Amino acid sequence: MEQLKRLAQGRLSQSQLNIIKQVFDTATAQDWFDDTHYSREGFAGGLVGLFRCGIVNPMQLERIAMLWAFNDFPQNMSTTQRAKLRTLYGRGEGKS
Repeated sequence: MEQLKRLAQGRLSQSQLNIIKQVFDTATAQDWFDDTHYSREGFAGGLVGLFRCGIVNPMQLERIAMLWAFNDFPQNMSTTQRAKLRTLYGRGEGKS
């Protein structure tokens, strides 16, 4: 939750953060999700962005997020895609 609060920069209420966290937890618990720091960070930032853009219905947010996560954060992503994510979101990462 702290990660989401930091990414939201104080602009979302606790109930809004709870919705985002529920969607985040659902997607990142999938067997196919690339469970690395940089994938989780990138996905969390994107979820906050989707919510801020008006996708606030929890069911719609989850549907969009699951498709997006499956496409952009799979365990079997290409080496190029993984390098881009690591560059963008891997700061402070201990190991992948």
